[in-house]
Amino acid sequence: MAQTSVQTASTIRFGSGKLEVGDSVAALVNLGAMRSVKFTEEFDKISIMSDNAGEIYAGIRNHKAIVEGELMEINLTNLNNLRGGIDSYTPTAGIEVSGHSEVIASGDWAYDNPIILPHQNATLAKITPTSVTGGTNGLLVLDTDYFIVQDPGTDNWGIVIKDSQTVNTLSQTITIVYTYTPAASKTLTSGGKLTISPKVVRITNTDANTKVFRITVYKASNAQGITLELVSDDSEDPNVVPIKLEGVLDVTRTAGDQLFEIYDEQGV
Repeated sequence: MAQTSVQTASTIRFGSGKLEVGDSVAALVNLGAMRSVKFTEEFDKISIMSDNAGEIYAGIRNHKAIVEGELMEINLTNLNNLRGGIDSYTPTAGIEVSGHSEVIASGDWAYDNPIILPHQNATLAKITPTSVTGGTNGLLVLDTDYFIVQDPGTDNWGIVIKDSQTVNTLSQTITIVYTYTPAASKTLTSGGKLTISPKVVRITNTDANTKVFRITVYKASNAQGITLELVSDDSEDPNVVPIKLEGVLDVTRTAGDQLFEIYDEQGV
């Protein structure tokens, strides 16, 4: 027979998570498709024992937080980011694509929300659209109806549309015409750089009601070199790269909030 019942059903968790890494919370980059994403807290327990009164003190040291998983998207840009500056990364520009037309469907954009362009310059140089046109409102004016913005998480460029005198409805397509020069290749070289810069690492699970369960590690550094085991040509599994980031105390933060945060909208 059952010995108890579910106390709070919303605290039973399901599903995977999105893993992001960046120099700050505002600059987090989504690492995309992954497997085996895991968060682990570690510490050494300290005990002081007496001869006649048992344990008189309990504490911890070497408090750490580990985030690890397997990258299925082996993106050299993202590898360079998460490895914290121990490499040199160079994109090589390809052939310019002139007058590319990107159509944003009605319902896929909103006022004041960035529309990040899916195609970027290899050098991440600023993209200024040739034209932005509403399906209902017609040609929009730069710095009046829309503004050029850069995504702090990826440094990619896009636009933000304002609720202006010209733009008076969300129920229309937006056509953005622009020119970009994609990368022809990317190169990551390593060896000789010895200092690893810390990163912010975040795992986010979003449920069917768009409520999030999120873990943020404030100061984590790459703790594992690149391993790429090539699978058989007949295998249905892709090649993956395991990654591991080890978080330590950020002593610039308030004690009790120096290692990680768990934020929950689902189980309330």
